[in-house]
Amino acid sequence: MSFLPMLIRALSEGAFGGEETYVVRGATLQCSQGTDPGVLNATYSHGVYIKDKPVLTVEDAVCGANANISEKHAFGLCKLKQGLPCEPQIEPGAKWTGGKEDVLIEGAPALLSNCTLTCNCQGLPGVRMSVVPGSIIVELPSESGGVISIIDDGQDA
Repeated sequence: MSFLPMLIRALSEGAFGGEETYVVRGATLQCSQGTDPGVLNATYSHGVYIKDKPVLTVEDAVCGANANISEKHAFGLCKLKQGLPCEPQIEPGAKWTGGKEDVLIEGAPALLSNCTLTCNCQGLPGVRMSVVPGSIIVELPSESGGVISIIDDGQDA
């Protein structure tokens, strides 16, 4: 076996970076506010592969039709929306946190299995009433956001 295939295999198995592994197309995701896992897709390849699957970067965080993360039912039902379908709200230009800064693919850090992404979904407002002497205060609290984690790097899927 030549050096390059051995190096690629060692990198894909996380041999030089602890427990973190490189994430490829088809990785399984979980949102802290969702009921089901989702899938991280890649709309195109960056030209780097592990086990014949495209390696993703921290910039692969686009949500919507024909994007990396589905725009409807991405993580089943949303707990913040009291059981309505999950529709992730990823800010334009958002990136996964914690990428491999010293391994750049098309100028962006490679995506690792310990990376996270923030969903800015707003919950449905609830109503909470407080009685203060002489007045009633009505508050409409609304939780927001979830943390999207990678639960399987997709290499063996």
